[in-house]
Amino acid sequence: MSNTTDPIVVVGGGLAGLTAAATAARGGAAVTLLEKANAPGGRAATQVRDGVALNQGPHALYRGGAGMVVLRGLGIEPRGGIPNASGGHAISGGRLHALPGGLVSLLSTSLLPLGAKLEVGRLLAGLGRLDAAALDGVPIATWLARALRHEDTRQLLRALFRLATYVDDPERFSAGVAIRQLQLALRDNVLYLDGGWQTLVDALGAAAERAGARIVSGARAVRLDHDGAVRAVVLADGTRVKARAVVLAVDPATALELLGDATDPSFTAFVRGTVPIHVACLDVVLPTLPRPRSTFALGVDRPLYCSVHSAVARLAPAPRALVQLAKYLSPAHVPDAARDERELEEVLDLVQPGWRRHLLHRRFLPHMTVVGAGADAERGGLRGRPGVVAPGVRGVYLAGDWVGREGWLADASLASARAAASAATGAVAVAGPVAA
Repeated sequence: MSNTTDPIVVVGGGLAGLTAAATAARGGAAVTLLEKANAPGGRAATQVRDGVALNQGPHALYRGGAGMVVLRGLGIEPRGGIPNASGGHAISGGRLHALPGGLVSLLSTSLLPLGAKLEVGRLLAGLGRLDAAALDGVPIATWLARALRHEDTRQLLRALFRLATYVDDPERFSAGVAIRQLQLALRDNVLYLDGGWQTLVDALGAAAERAGARIVSGARAVRLDHDGAVRAVVLADGTRVKARAVVLAVDPATALELLGDATDPSFTAFVRGTVPIHVACLDVVLPTLPRPRSTFALGVDRPLYCSVHSAVARLAPAPRALVQLAKYLSPAHVPDAARDERELEEVLDLVQPGWRRHLLHRRFLPHMTVVGAGADAERGGLRGRPGVVAPGVRGVYLAGDWVGREGWLADASLASARAAASAATGAVAVAGPVAA
């Protein structure tokens, strides 16, 4: 790659970087996106095996979240299926129970005693009216202890919060953030995307390129050149890509590394104090389901998840089935890949007995990153995340699932990317073109 001059450079080609590039280019700026891998996508990339689309772990797009607004603003309408909670299982004590998804299942389930059933019914009926913002600074565990009398109810709510947030950290994670996510899930549900999340990667890349952005793969940024204001992004091969503005759509540690000593102590302290969220994932492809109607299970006394995503979205040619399982890993989790994989296999033994005899493909991902930083109650939940304006160097902006006060998971990536790109575009318009 030869030395180039561009007003806006985006570092990182995941969902946030692609969204930032498309937004800035549509805003009239000349944009170059630099992605260190051989192709953009990051954790949203999808692998296809014999016609089966394998996401990197179970992915869901919140239908009523900020991400859908951003995508539609770019002319992208995601397609997929909406999962149905009815008929799902709860796993407790090594047994399958009916997962409370409505009045009938709540009354009939063997999961809860009568007092807990009544408490769950009252809580779910009033959940939409809860003021989540008032609980941003309260840990999940503290709120559950105050709000609920029955430990069985608390255990079920912890499981539902894990499902909605992908986080197993009730002692630290913000109850306000968890409640908002569960409210969003219950109100509008989610989409499992036809063709996998690669469809979002491809659509965002196409939107960026149609608007004039240039996407360069195999280009690893190693530092920013600046004199108080950013002047260039320096690549591993020594190339300097000049810029008036840079959007860092990367993880917290990489952002800190690229900013170097220029950043302020508070940002450094934030990054060094972050705890990324991880899951262990097992993806299984079967020629057909041993139990076709058994398509969802949620661990209640253990942080486990199982869903037949191909029963909802077009991810596999019929009658093949893609089952995606996950174990939500707490910050205190002691790494043991063999144990985690065995636990997920045992879940599948319960949900789809006999699956081992029919296995076509399997893939185990022992330590997948879900979010670059948690939303800790002691930091005020989302209020504790950095804004899109990077401290220390003028003209540098941040985007990612750990940035900004809007959204969680992919919603945060897309919302922060739009905000960062808009700010960068405005700054470039004021400053004028960069000198070659």
